[in-house]
Amino acid sequence: MTSKIAQPGHTPLPVGIAAPARRALAHEGVETLEQVVALGGRRLSGMHGMGPRTLAQIQDAMDEHGLKLPTG
Repeated sequence: MTSKIAQPGHTPLPVGIAAPARRALAHEGVETLEQVVALGGRRLSGMHGMGPRTLAQIQDAMDEHGLKLPTG
């Protein structure tokens, strides 16, 4: 089994994010975890569909890839 390694700056969003959250991110043009970082924690948590489960999924994926979500 080969592992998929994303190119730096192109880390995809985690699979399994709820459809409303995925649509809200797409509406903002967010397709990668790096774009989530640029969006910021406050803005992300205020978006439609960003409940505790989705935020936890995103945070887990970011931890896995060594990314940190700013609070502002």
